[in-house]
Amino acid sequence: MLRSYRFALSARWMAFHALVWLLLIPAFIALGYWQRTLWKDRADSQGLVYAKLDAKPAGIDAVDPIGHTVAQSQQWVAVTATGHYDTAHQFAVRNRSQNENAGWYVVTPLVLSDGTAILVNQGWIAASNSNVSSTAMPTLPPVPGGTVTVKGYLQPDETTALTRITDDTNSLPAGEIALITTKDLQSRVANTLHDGSIQLASSTPANTASTAAQAVPGPSYDNTMYIAYMVQWWVFAVIMPITWLKLLHREAQELERKARVGDEDDWDDDEDWDDEEDEDWEERADGDDAEPSTADDAEPVPAVAAAAAGSATAAASAEPSSDRGQPVE
Repeated sequence: MLRSYRFALSARWMAFHALVWLLLIPAFIALGYWQRTLWKDRADSQGLVYAKLDAKPAGIDAVDPIGHTVAQSQQWVAVTATGHYDTAHQFAVRNRSQNENAGWYVVTPLVLSDGTAILVNQGWIAASNSNVSSTAMPTLPPVPGGTVTVKGYLQPDETTALTRITDDTNSLPAGEIALITTKDLQSRVANTLHDGSIQLASSTPANTASTAAQAVPGPSYDNTMYIAYMVQWWVFAVIMPITWLKLLHREAQELERKARVGDEDDWDDDEDWDDEEDEDWEERADGDDAEPSTADDAEPVPAVAAAAAGSATAAASAEPSSDRGQPVE
């Protein structure tokens, strides 16, 4: 039987076609391209960061002279500086975590040969190693003495907007800070500070102390989420036409099944009619063979036959009975 799909032209199905082909599929494709754009833009910006990290370090005076403000675009620029640490003015930056462990950053001014200084983030120490609460000044680890050449990555001043950390340095104990900013620390050091800070990567000589701060890891990126969403939306765009076709096929099958059931019902009605006729004929045949049990059941006798029967009866009654005796003499 040829399956009919004429139902697909009904108003309900036309609305469904429009929903699938004009709304859902284009939307899924567009959402996939949107995630791809986010991924590509993020990958491009990450590429710029990696390029900065891999570049030859520049002198601090070349990229961050006194009076210059480090822009956000300069973050992760590789720099180098030579001087000696001002251990009398070290700072502990509270509420910093590493590998999901609470702790502190240790910031030490590096005094350059011209008498200016640059803040150097030595790295991270665990709160459990300092044996103090998060509101008290921890014991800071040692740093190399004498002339030190540091290599690291330039960082702009931290802000509450970028870190979501409230800058309440003025209310903290001496030596403790909330954000690494030259604005908060200039009045606490003896030397003029360059803007921003250096996140330490290595130094010569190296800090070999067992209690030295752990280096803060550089940036790492994971674009799996964007790629997964991109693939997900495009898979939906492929599945949708298949689903649409399956629904059409299922509806056609259902209509065909209903039509077939209706034909079978009509054929059953014809068979029932034939059975009733057969039963009527059987009842009639049974009536002919049966003896009438009452006068009412007997067939009517024709009038001529009835008159003849009456005459025969009268003649029989007039003849002398053989059972009657002779007159007594």
